[in-house]
Amino acid sequence: MSVDLQPRCSLQETISAGQFYAVDESTILHQIKDAFEPEFERLKAAKAVEGTEQQRAAATGHGNDPSPSQILYGCNYDEVNRTLVGILALRWIHNRDYERFIRPQPPETRLSKESFEWLYQLFATGIRDLDDLFALVLSMVINDLGKDPNLEEDYYFHTHNRLPDQNHDSLLLESANAGMVPALDYLNPEKRQEIMLGLELGSELNAGQLAQAESMPVNLEGLLNMRGKEHAFELKFMEQILDVAGALGHLDWSGSKNFIEPVFQAFKTVHEVSLDIIAGNSNPRQGYDKVLTKRGNMLSIKGFRRLSVSDREERALLRLLTMGRTADKEQAELFQEAFHALDDHNKEQLVTGLNVDGNVNETAVLPYYMPAIISTTLETTRESDRQTKCRALTSLMRYLAKVLGSAANDLTGYPEGTVFSGEVPGIIIERNMSKAQDVINSPEFKTNPDLLDGLPIPDGQILQRRRTSQSW
Repeated sequence: MSVDLQPRCSLQETISAGQFYAVDESTILHQIKDAFEPEFERLKAAKAVEGTEQQRAAATGHGNDPSPSQILYGCNYDEVNRTLVGILALRWIHNRDYERFIRPQPPETRLSKESFEWLYQLFATGIRDLDDLFALVLSMVINDLGKDPNLEEDYYFHTHNRLPDQNHDSLLLESANAGMVPALDYLNPEKRQEIMLGLELGSELNAGQLAQAESMPVNLEGLLNMRGKEHAFELKFMEQILDVAGALGHLDWSGSKNFIEPVFQAFKTVHEVSLDIIAGNSNPRQGYDKVLTKRGNMLSIKGFRRLSVSDREERALLRLLTMGRTADKEQAELFQEAFHALDDHNKEQLVTGLNVDGNVNETAVLPYYMPAIISTTLETTRESDRQTKCRALTSLMRYLAKVLGSAANDLTGYPEGTVFSGEVPGIIIERNMSKAQDVINSPEFKTNPDLLDGLPIPDGQILQRRRTSQSW
């Protein structure tokens, strides 16, 4: 009886018929929209951070090249485009449509054919059956629902409970647990459990954040809970790859602009690191430092000086280079110059903040959207001289130092009267850096990058962790 009541949609019929990868794009886009209408209404309300005003103005689409959301709704919606380009990327990978995937990528950092083949094999192995395929598409659709500014208030009206200071991944998890994500009703119990495990992992660990060193080692603890549940991890990891593949889909939907070779190499390392941690072969700090070391090795091959994770200042610079998606010697040297231009106080605060792991008795700050903010800074000053670029980056690093330093000795987030026997569990405070976007996009920023000094520290959102730090 319950099977009869389970909803079904035309997208499932297309997948069951083995036609998901074969039907034309317009048809598949309309079927996805029809299957997940409530979810797309939420995605319409969310706005992407990355991109300059000029890039956004250029990304309007037209009759011969409409964006996915223009095909469906007649106008552009950032998160709808990002989500759908990510799902289309799944088709490009399966169909081995390498030329389509790399179409908007710059030649010097373009994803290699060998790396594209690695992606093909990962998805061919990871998607075991038709239920997996539908679940993966579904997980892509719901992945960013927490970015809907209305979801937190809707959660309150639905549950009569508040969810203050939650990041969007935690908000999605709590909303799913409260039965507020209708898409999950399509899934059978086994597949639903796997997707919920992925949501739990995603509320603490985002593969893209790890690949860009945006998170910190303690975020990797969620992997310890995936032992024996490796397939659930693989589904989540594939979702994260597609999410990043579509991450610039609101600016360019002609292919995967974002998933270039350096990004691929970082994700490949994250995959190795994650499986090592799940298997118990390394701890979270070792895994995290492997991501940084791989970035350093790649830049060393390009001619930049070798950096070591065992030196706290060099490790901090490695994190900045990784957050900046730095793939060549020129940009690495620019970052190094900006880093060394900091005064002693700000440099020490930045180095200290970038070396906090979030273990017991520590409060760590996760600077959310920092890679996007660095990208916008680099794009805004792309035509400027080296001195202007350096001043802009130094100003941004100074602001980051202030944000990271805001957590010093801060052990908030526990109810008054809570007693700990000697050790206080580590706290992660996420601070949304997107407010810096307005300053960086302002006409005055190029001539006066010190404007960032007047920007207040963003409000913090305490990451709700379901375990205390391990003793490493």
